[in-house]
Amino acid sequence: MPCEGGTPPLEAEKVQEYLKQVEGWEVIDDKLIKKTFKFKTFLEGIDFVNQVAGLAEEEGHHPDIHIRYNRVTFELTTHTIKGLSENDFIMASKIDLLHNWEEKVQKVVVRKLFSIKLLFIIVIALAFLLVWKKYF
Repeated sequence: MPCEGGTPPLEAEKVQEYLKQVEGWEVIDDKLIKKTFKFKTFLEGIDFVNQVAGLAEEEGHHPDIHIRYNRVTFELTTHTIKGLSENDFIMASKIDLLHNWEEKVQKVVVRKLFSIKLLFIIVIALAFLLVWKKYF
């Protein structure tokens, strides 16, 4: 939900209350919240930025994004009110959910790939043993 220009920014107490609900985000001058995510590679960071860009388009709420090799920092503020709104914390929460989901998927994929490789090695070893037994 877009924030209209006549809405006042959140009070400092409300900012602190909402901040407790978004892990790892920090408040800067009661005007914006930011968080840095670290990735294994530059491309992983860029992939995540692209996912957040899609989310931002859907939500109509666009973070400032800073990319430094494998680190990506998102800054959220509501420009029309020159401060923080509930929308900033909602978007922060959605970015976190997207990141956590991405991390979990990667772990499952790595586990499955490891299982497939291990199964392949076992099949090759059994085939080798069968050939060995037949000819030697």
